[in-house]
Amino acid sequence: MSCGAAVIGANTSSVPEVIGNQNALFDPYDEESIGQKIIQVLGDAAFRSELAAHGLRQAGKFSWDESARRAIAAYEKLYLVKKNNSKFDEPENMLSRLVHSIAELIPLSISDKEMFKIAHMLNFNHVANASRQIFLDISELVQRDSRTGIQRVTRSILKELLEYPPDGYVVEPVYSTDNSLGYRYARGFIARFRGETNNSDDEPIDYQSGDIFLGLDLQHNVVLDQKDYLAKLRRDGVNVFFMVYDLLPIALPHFFRQEVGIVHKEWLLTLTEFDGLICISRAVAEELAVWHRNNGPQRLRPLKIAWFHLGSDIDNSVPTLGLPDDAGHVLEELSRRPSFLTVGTIEPRKGYAQVLNAFELLWKEGIDVKLVIVGAQGWMVESLVGRLRQHSERNKRLFWLDGISDEYLEKIYAASTCLIAASEGEGFGLPLIEAAEHKLPIIARDIPVFREVAVEHAFYFKGLEPQALTDAVLQWLYLDKQSQTPQTENMLRLTWKQSAEQLIKIVLDSSL
Repeated sequence: MSCGAAVIGANTSSVPEVIGNQNALFDPYDEESIGQKIIQVLGDAAFRSELAAHGLRQAGKFSWDESARRAIAAYEKLYLVKKNNSKFDEPENMLSRLVHSIAELIPLSISDKEMFKIAHMLNFNHVANASRQIFLDISELVQRDSRTGIQRVTRSILKELLEYPPDGYVVEPVYSTDNSLGYRYARGFIARFRGETNNSDDEPIDYQSGDIFLGLDLQHNVVLDQKDYLAKLRRDGVNVFFMVYDLLPIALPHFFRQEVGIVHKEWLLTLTEFDGLICISRAVAEELAVWHRNNGPQRLRPLKIAWFHLGSDIDNSVPTLGLPDDAGHVLEELSRRPSFLTVGTIEPRKGYAQVLNAFELLWKEGIDVKLVIVGAQGWMVESLVGRLRQHSERNKRLFWLDGISDEYLEKIYAASTCLIAASEGEGFGLPLIEAAEHKLPIIARDIPVFREVAVEHAFYFKGLEPQALTDAVLQWLYLDKQSQTPQTENMLRLTWKQSAEQLIKIVLDSSL
């Protein structure tokens, strides 16, 4: 049952107590009863799935920890009864007394390494808190906020879960670094995150069986370095989950340096050894399921793969603040002519080269439109970045805003005419729903994840050549004059609070 298998058994002895499901039982003295139950479980897929789901829940009631507690209680009770004393303590207190007794027997000459192991095990067997913990790994955010879409997701989910922790749990942000063992509580970072002061050290995490670890941030090297530690967490009863933002370095390797694809694959293979992977779109979840079937390790239990959608309200994403001196001038320029906005790190898959080439064709044909690129320089785009820096239309009809704050981005969205999402591959497409928050129309490349997010509320284009996008912009401008362009006002989108609720529900349901 603990491996997710459907289980049937005899309706005698202790078997019904263990299986815990009357529908799964048969009469062991009746061949007809046995045969009918086998036929039912093999021929009825719904019944088989019901048994498997029940079995996983039922197996959770049986643990060596509980066996030990009952054994200790039984020995204590027997001992006290033999002394003609009917009073005996609760099993939890018995275990605590036993742990303290063991601690008194530790020799003083023991090595630091052995002492650390013993201290960990004593602590692990002595439950200090009634509430279980949800560890949120924010290692990348603690070390540096790169202001990417993933960082915005991490900040937003973190904020919501800190403000609205699920009942019975304490949310604990944690982090690790490449050269350290284990994870630490991110006390200092969270104090700064909340605008508070905190002089305490970031202590190593203190975990118990039943806690949850969620790899919220994306940092390949930390996970690979902590693989053995995370495996120990899982062996000790902590449910371990990870967010998967995309499979792009594997699916589109020509857009990434070779080493990125190698480490991304190694990272994904590591994640598949744990309890569950949660994707930021249905498209990524489906792609991950196919990849795992073809490439993942064999497992005795099924790997949980689920998905949810991201939020769109930047105001509730702990936005970065600050405006440059020329912000007023730029915003005024954008409002004078139709301005097309692109948002995202400048990297090959984002389609920036096609966008720039398409707008050069528009300008050559005398179409007076502006192009705004919001994004920091990424990889393998040195030639394109050189063109942007030296372009004759720079700060006239071409604006490149590198690494701007969320506050400034909000104003850019409000001043623009239309968003262009030209990426050839995405995990979600956060700018699409952020544009919809401002009722900003969208021209998007026709890829599955954009269809999933924007549905019929975007104007889609196909083709990788510049003329394809030039034609799409011209057609959109024509339809806009006729008030016939798709509108985003009614596009389905979530707040970050709703997004965090979706995520944590998946985690808690998967931990049962």
